Amino acid sequence: MIVVHILWLFSFLIRFDAKVKIITNITALIFLMIHLGFEGYRWQMGLTYILFIFLTVFTLKSFIQRNAEKAIVESMKNKRKDKKYLYILFIIIYSLGSFGLVTVMPVFQLPKPAGPFEVGMNSRHLIDESRHDSEQNVRELMIQIWYPAEVEDDVKDIHYESFPYEEWSGTMEFIFSAPRFLFEYLKYGQTNSIKDVAVSNQEDKFPVLLFSHGYGSTRMQSFSQMEELASHGYFVVSVDHTNDAAFTKFPDGREIMNQTDAYSYSFDIEDETDVKRRSRDMSYVLDQLATINDKDPQGLLTGKMDMDRIGIFGHSYGGSTAAQALLDDSRISAGINIDGPLHEPVASSGFEQSFMFILDDDYLYIPDEEIQYTNITPEEFQKYHDKITELADFHYKEGIKGDTFMLTFIEGDHYTFTDFPFLSPLLSWNIDVNQFHQVMNRYILAFFDHYVKGEEPDSLLRKEKKEDKFYYFRANIKNH
Repeated sequence: MIVVHILWLFSFLIRFDAKVKIITNITALIFLMIHLGFEGYRWQMGLTYILFIFLTVFTLKSFIQRNAEKAIVESMKNKRKDKKYLYILFIIIYSLGSFGLVTVMPVFQLPKPAGPFEVGMNSRHLIDESRHDSEQNVRELMIQIWYPAEVEDDVKDIHYESFPYEEWSGTMEFIFSAPRFLFEYLKYGQTNSIKDVAVSNQEDKFPVLLFSHGYGSTRMQSFSQMEELASHGYFVVSVDHTNDAAFTKFPDGREIMNQTDAYSYSFDIEDETDVKRRSRDMSYVLDQLATINDKDPQGLLTGKMDMDRIGIFGHSYGGSTAAQALLDDSRISAGINIDGPLHEPVASSGFEQSFMFILDDDYLYIPDEEIQYTNITPEEFQKYHDKITELADFHYKEGIKGDTFMLTFIEGDHYTFTDFPFLSPLLSWNIDVNQFHQVMNRYILAFFDHYVKGEEPDSLLRKEKKEDKFYYFRANIKNH
């Protein structure tokens, strides 16, 4: 559609016959109707919509009045040479602006899961009346459940869910203070999840993995990773930590935004209040999953979750939560921390279960130009950074009693572990995001397959040390 508009602009510059302009106009109209009818409008195309109206007016005018261009030139009192320069400048601006916007903020499709199962998805609204906080009368949580799905062989047209733009636009508003409508186009993104489809009968029941999001993020932050794990035979349950999440929307339409500043994270490993609350969220969700598994009010998940095989993982502050939950809840047999710090009391006591650290090579490092937005000085941050790095290394070596693993990525950054890079090529510059996620997910699957499913350890975990230009891996097998 944009290409046709550029050709159309050249037709005014080169002075094509009016009939050629009419044909181009009709072609542009056809593309516009197809775009709006099958894709829907999005603001990145706003310049093209406006240009279509103006060019249509000029085209009709030139068709009726052959000397329209001459009249315009006279009214502007410019020479034809000056007019051509203006046309060329406008064509360049339009081309760069239009192609730039749809390239930088594209409509995308999440990568296809590699596992043998289709992926189902279900959401639940949970109310914990035993707990209260300042923002809510009772503790309310939204959870998202992905699971191995059963799709009939004769089903030809599978309806996959759209990308969760409401949660993501709310998150982007919190992080960047940007209006939500700028991210409304995300609703055109495609996932690989089927809403409320039947659970697969290939196995009697499937193990459960809990996921905790990062500070000021959303339970939808790692959608593609949830799909990947579910496609390999897991129930994956992601929890919105209400008030700590950037944005939570409940089924009745209520919305709760995080009221703090995006940079107000506490750089203090002694500050255990929030991580303990998150850990209680995870234990409460496990309680509710057990109830749903006994008798699901929706008649969908009854008896399909193996509540004796449970793992947990999380990103950033969610990684801190995963570690805390392992200390607090003995039902969880293994956990993974994806680029998160360890807080007290885990920092001092450790725990018994097996654990994997998945870290960026710069492990939560913040440059000085970003530290100015936080509530600490560069010197205070350096002290904090040295401490969390020391703790991760200590617990990998001996502080955690179970087997421990350390997977460190040389490329990427803190947000590459999530779905953020799929939103824009600017967030994945010089990074092969698909390879990054494939490597990360292979190690996560190998870890949970062994320590949650009880399968024989994958060869990935048996290698005590592996290095390449992309990542390096270390294994500390303590329980031979």
